[in-house]
Formats: sequence, C-alpha cells, structure tokens
Amino acid sequence: MPEPITYKCINCGVCCNKLLIERQGVRKGLPLLPEEVDLFRKDHVKPGYGVGKSPRDLNFRIIAYQMRLNSCPHRRLGGCFMHAYRPAICRSYPLVPVIEQGNRVVKTFDMTCITLKDRIRDYPSGAVPVMASSLDVENEYYPLVAAITERLLKDLDEAWFYNLKTGRWVPFKEMLTARVSRLNTSSNGTIHP
Repeated sequence: MPEPITYKCINCGVCCNKLLIERQGVRKGLPLLPEEVDLFRKDHVKPGYGVGKSPRDLNFRIIAYQMRLNSCPHRRLGGCFMHAYRPAICRSYPLVPVIEQGNRVVKTFDMTCITLKDRIRDYPSGAVPVMASSLDVENEYYPLVAAITERLLKDLDEAWFYNLKTGRWVPFKEMLTARVSRLNTSSNGTIHP
C-alpha cells in the first residue's frame, strides 16, 4: 500500500480563477454562505440556492449565494488579501462535496488543484490514501459547505438553483435529473452540485 499523501497549499491561485462552471446551459459560480455575502461587492454576488415552493413565495429562503465572477477580486499578485476571513469554500479547498448516484453527499477532492495533482500523479489509478491530519485545509469549514448540498437533497421537491446564464431560478431536481442521466454513461458516478 502506498504511503498516504500530504497536502499543503502553495498559494498558486489556480483555485481563485476559473470559478464559473458552465454545463448544458447552466452557469454557476463560487458558492457563498449567507454570512459571506458582505465579503464581496453587491454586484459580484447573486443568489445561489433556495428552498421553498416557488422563488416568488413569501416563505422562500435563499440558503446560499454565488459569486458571478470568473476570478476572485480579492486575489492579488502574491496571494489573497482577505486570506484570514475568506469564504468557507476557500477554507476547506480542495475538499468539495459531491453527490453520488443515490443522492448521497460524499467528501472528495477537486482535482484542478495543482498541488494535489502533483502529489497523486505517481499513484496507480483508484483510491489514493490521504491522511486527514496532514491536509493543510480548515476541515471544520467543510461541513458548512456540505450542509448546503445536504439541505437541497433533503428538501429536493422545494430546492431551487439560480442559473447565472439565464438569470432565472431552476428546480434543483431538474438539474440533478439531467446530470444523473448524463452520468449513466459516465464511469465515476459523481455529481458536482
């Protein structure tokens, strides 16, 4: 069995760029918790995920927001100038919640991380052992990020996503169904919310 890998952020900034993801007519940005909205200018933030019968319903609640920019405005040459109070998604990176078939949320790694890619390049395909204690991430923030996805799955019939491309709310269930049908031909069986 290979030795577990270690991970330490090298502050390369790759994770601070290419933040917008677009697939099948849906564009989404970096997720933000409601208490993190004030870290960015108002015109940089849009709703992300909500729960309720309809976005027009008085009881509709936005449970997360999203940044609409492709690159973080707080990233400057030499690093992040708000590193000490950056969003939970940044603090827990490269750990990300992923929806597996069967609507189960699992912790996985974002493989766009250069440091992580370099560490696992020489491992055979399959599971890569990782020592949680050797990860230079703030693991206590991951549950906050995962809770958004778990809440959407719990209230699936009333879960909504705000599509940055169209500027409209879309039932989260429709996005999930489209992704699952696409995954039936995929080998990894995971869905990024």
